[in-house]
Amino acid sequence: MAQPALQGSSTAKGGRPGVPGGRRPGIVWFRSDLRLDDNEALTRATAECSGVLPVYCFDPRDYGRSPQGYDRTGPYRASFLLQAVEDLRERLRAAGSELVVRIGKPEEVVTELARRVGAAAVYCHTEVTYEEQQVESRVAEAVKAAGVKFQTFWTNTLHHLDDLPFALASMPQNFDKFRAKVADVVARGALPAPEQVRGLPLGSSTIDAGELPTLKELGLQAAPKGATISQTCKGGESEAQKQLQTFLASAMKPPGQKAAPTAGAAHASSFSASVAPWLATGCLSPRRMLQEAMAIVNQATGTNATTSSSSGGSGMQWIEFELLWRDFFRLLTRRHSEVVLPRAQQAVKEAAAAAPAMAMA
Repeated sequence: MAQPALQGSSTAKGGRPGVPGGRRPGIVWFRSDLRLDDNEALTRATAECSGVLPVYCFDPRDYGRSPQGYDRTGPYRASFLLQAVEDLRERLRAAGSELVVRIGKPEEVVTELARRVGAAAVYCHTEVTYEEQQVESRVAEAVKAAGVKFQTFWTNTLHHLDDLPFALASMPQNFDKFRAKVADVVARGALPAPEQVRGLPLGSSTIDAGELPTLKELGLQAAPKGATISQTCKGGESEAQKQLQTFLASAMKPPGQKAAPTAGAAHASSFSASVAPWLATGCLSPRRMLQEAMAIVNQATGTNATTSSSSGGSGMQWIEFELLWRDFFRLLTRRHSEVVLPRAQQAVKEAAAAAPAMAMA
């Protein structure tokens, strides 16, 4: 059953229809930031645009077979993502908006939608892997060719890329050195989720919101009969917030209470199972996670600390330690995608260009 067409915003009096104060609509392209909380792209679009059209694309390139013959996205992860996108749609509807869902290449889908609603800009968060950056570059080129601005934001690490005390190219390759370098960097505050998202753009009334695809439509088989996945591993921001509170209640020990001898291994396992899936898909913000942990410490101690070093507590320090590990690997991936791999590709090109001349020598 098809979704109802989107309802456009009201027409402004004078000037371009539906554009109060001369402002134009914007598109928020959701990627691995499947939440309303601490989502700078959504917050900025809501503040700057006359109307906002949220979009999510199931890119077929993410669901095909790899050269090695395995699924790029397996049925369990795909199911988790489908749940997360469905939850995002429900939360956007509760905030007075809608989520347009498509199966297609983002550079084609986003550009077409931008043209249809007369968008001034596309807002999204930037990712770390080479493949993700390639897709981002294609979207940027396509929308800019259509006369639309492309604005990216860094939201899925504890520390912002711009706040690091070193250039990405000179990032320490050792975690302990990385941790020492960022010891004095204070994480930015998490942005609150907008209670109401800016109304949908005029012109969106003819756009079908689209239905969420099935696993079959994504080219996947259902999980094998008899295989099960934990009932608690449900995708979405709503579930992420529940998991976070459960996790913090277990991880944050009262001041002065000693951790068990095996706490290190138990904590690592708990982090991976209890919050990592939601962090990975952007259903949960690492900055929000740290702030929630700090709030528990401050309430227990009657203080108003803003950093773990001033708050104390083994649980608090462990949580920040795990989030820093996550930052380290994400930033290292970004460094390889942005610095190391391009250099290697350039070296290959130069070697290929030099080969004929060497053969003739």
